[in-house]
Amino acid sequence: MRFHSFSLAFTLSLSLLAAFPVKAETQVEKQETALRHHSSILMYHHISSDTPRSTSTDAETFTQHLDLLDKLGFQVWSLEKIADHLKANKPFPDKVAALTFDDAYISVYKTAMPIMQARKLPFTIFVNATPVNQGNKLFMSWDQLRDARKKGATIANHGLEHDHMIRQQAGESDEAWLARMKHQITENQRQLEQQLGTSEKNPLPKLFAYPYGEFNPQLEALLAERGYLAFGQQSGPASGFTSLQGIPRYAANGIYANPKTLRTKLLALPFPVIAEEPRSGVLGADQRSPVLMLTLAKGDYRLDQLRCYGPAGEVLKVDSQPQADGSVTLRVATQKTLPAGRHRYNCTAPHRTESRWFWYSRQWMLPKTDGRWYRS
Repeated sequence: MRFHSFSLAFTLSLSLLAAFPVKAETQVEKQETALRHHSSILMYHHISSDTPRSTSTDAETFTQHLDLLDKLGFQVWSLEKIADHLKANKPFPDKVAALTFDDAYISVYKTAMPIMQARKLPFTIFVNATPVNQGNKLFMSWDQLRDARKKGATIANHGLEHDHMIRQQAGESDEAWLARMKHQITENQRQLEQQLGTSEKNPLPKLFAYPYGEFNPQLEALLAERGYLAFGQQSGPASGFTSLQGIPRYAANGIYANPKTLRTKLLALPFPVIAEEPRSGVLGADQRSPVLMLTLAKGDYRLDQLRCYGPAGEVLKVDSQPQADGSVTLRVATQKTLPAGRHRYNCTAPHRTESRWFWYSRQWMLPKTDGRWYRS
């Protein structure tokens, strides 16, 4: 049983259990299994020095990232292979990484692809069909996407349009919103399959990346019911401690492109999170100082050196409460009133004996005080 989606206290829906049944394990077995089942998934957008810095990695830095993976002894796997291992609870080698690119920008085709091809590295491009159909020159064309797939790229679903999927339109019911989200997912998959010429022997994988990394439990359940694994933009290792529809990735662009800090993240281990509350990172307009509750199984992390950080590097207040079974419950809170936007709480702690860190991240999505959403 997986920790987030399938914990008894925080079950998303019975459909999640039906989609991925696994045999019962003891708590110790779950922890040992999940720690063996982790990988580092890197997320990129533009590979260029002429595009917005916050979503860009220049070619020289991108090459340094690939050199770092090689120096550290990482195997670069396709995202499909990582997904198969996560679904089947198959153990990974200690150092496994994947390369993913959101939005199918043209610089991925012109700049990143030749670099990766020279090294024979697999990679995944998450595509929105609408800008491709519009012939927007910032994005790859269908011919270029077909060529990328022939050369070994995995092409995957990013939604029909690059929408904020958590947002309901004015007057839209929950049912109408969910139907619209279903269309965003299924119609995009249909167009990808049609344009790329997939077949029974060469199908398109059911992998989905949330635009802006924004999701909630309802979207997780919808994607689980349709057989997708889904990826966010909160940082941390992909592991058995994360939902199969809320898999973290490390941003490797903008301020996160520094190879020195990326090294720490690549080598990070997953915290053994066995429960978290609230399940959704979508906040109400009056929830300006969100509180996160985490329960960690007993592990090799140094609890006395565990630190959590909020927006702008704020050191968050963490209260810990040991439990009878050896686990510990953490209450993580900000002392500040947060503005509208996307915010993260990142928690880290050093390993007791190894020179590496445990890592966990939660993304919050906070509207303005009048309930209206931020622009991007």
